[in-house]
Amino acid sequence: MSQYAIEIKKLTKIYPPKLKAVDELDLAVKEGEIMALLGPNGAGKSTTIRVLSTLSGFDSGQALIAGIDVDKDPQRVRQTIGVVAQQTGVDYFLTGRENLMLQGHLYRMKKADIAARIDELAEHFDLGASLDKPVSAYSGGMTRKLDIATALIHRPRILYLDEPTLGLDIRSRKMLWTLIEDLNQKHGLTILLTTHYLEEADKLSDRVAIINAGRIQIVGTPEELKNGIHGDSVVISFENVGQAEQALAAHLKEAGIARETVFEGNNLHLYVEDGAGSIPVIMENATARQVQVKTLSLARPTLDDVFLKYTGTSMLESGEEETEEWWHKWAGKGGGGNWKKWAGQWEEGDGGEDWQGNEWVDAEGKPKGDWGDDPDWQGNEWVDAEGKPKTDWSEKKKSSEKDKDDQKEEGGWQGNEWVDKEGRQKGDWGNDPDWQGNEWVDAEGKLRTDWSEKKESPEGKAGQKEEGDWQGNEWVDAEGKPRTDWSAGAGKKRRS
Repeated sequence: MSQYAIEIKKLTKIYPPKLKAVDELDLAVKEGEIMALLGPNGAGKSTTIRVLSTLSGFDSGQALIAGIDVDKDPQRVRQTIGVVAQQTGVDYFLTGRENLMLQGHLYRMKKADIAARIDELAEHFDLGASLDKPVSAYSGGMTRKLDIATALIHRPRILYLDEPTLGLDIRSRKMLWTLIEDLNQKHGLTILLTTHYLEEADKLSDRVAIINAGRIQIVGTPEELKNGIHGDSVVISFENVGQAEQALAAHLKEAGIARETVFEGNNLHLYVEDGAGSIPVIMENATARQVQVKTLSLARPTLDDVFLKYTGTSMLESGEEETEEWWHKWAGKGGGGNWKKWAGQWEEGDGGEDWQGNEWVDAEGKPKGDWGDDPDWQGNEWVDAEGKPKTDWSEKKKSSEKDKDDQKEEGGWQGNEWVDKEGRQKGDWGNDPDWQGNEWVDAEGKLRTDWSEKKESPEGKAGQKEEGDWQGNEWVDAEGKPRTDWSAGAGKKRRS
């Protein structure tokens, strides 16, 4: 039996037309170790994880998981591994227990085994008190714990953690570090970890592999890699880097003052045997060449120095990959764009200024914990039962003055929020709290007494002012019901 849990040999993955995301990559991860895979954005980390997870094919090479060929027997590989991707895989509309049960059923586990495993994982990850609450009510750290628990439901031998603490606060991050260490040391899990946090790789990993441009550049323990950069690290910052600064770096290396020199933006990294003794010499040479030094710092080499040496960029400068918020997953997928409600991003005209939240979401658009389970959800004044925004929100605040002016334009009458283009009353008059009446009826729908006096009405002559004589006009009949010829009436008015 192989001593390696993961063996990758000359793995190549090409995206059309000719982008080599992984380029003849070689890597071996020992049984029971934590291997950290470090690299800048686009280096091939996530693509490698996807191939090892059977989620992506590859063009050439070989990948073995616990001795099983990923290409030949992907089903057995899936039974052997657990995967925690960058973007959470849990369902926010289910409870923690329901997520774990779903994952167990996907692996065709028996119901009794699922129930027992859920209790075991809930205890290990301290999820018991929240297990029957919807995930939408979980904190970021608790959601990530559930994510890892779902990946372990079927008792895999190997666990892939792709940026497991990305976006978490330092307290939640350190809590997860402890859990990951326990999984490795107490349960013997082999863990392949990708991360942007150097401290995380330094603390958790037995060995570190640095990947760049789809290839592994170096592998070793954190101490081995840091000791590989002998001596001290001196960093000089300049206002700008020009020929004089470049000439200074070249001279320091040629004179043996610095073993290695690496530019990173306006910073010059120098690796020297004796930092304290080298600084006066470095400054003397800078002054002689009329190079203005902005700042200078001295430190022992770190993993960032190793990363810089093999990738040409600092891990700190590389930054975190952007991840979208969970509600974006539903954007444009039957929700009528209402993911903006959860994000609190209603635009002008969406009723945002009046929005104070309701029983389903709070004033900032964050889902309240009980809405996903309530069978009585029938929508409200903001959205319908399917969560689609009601189309008259933006109209509620508009004055009907513009509509009245439009009625007087020939052929321009298209109706408004109160009546349709044929003059038929829309059904929301009596129900809308913003209805204030119009030129024909008041807020309660009662006829205004000045109809017969309006200049627009040919019938508005003496005799109609007397009570009981009102016979309506070209707009409404004697009972105040809208006539169907309003738009035609507007045209006749101008022709008269």
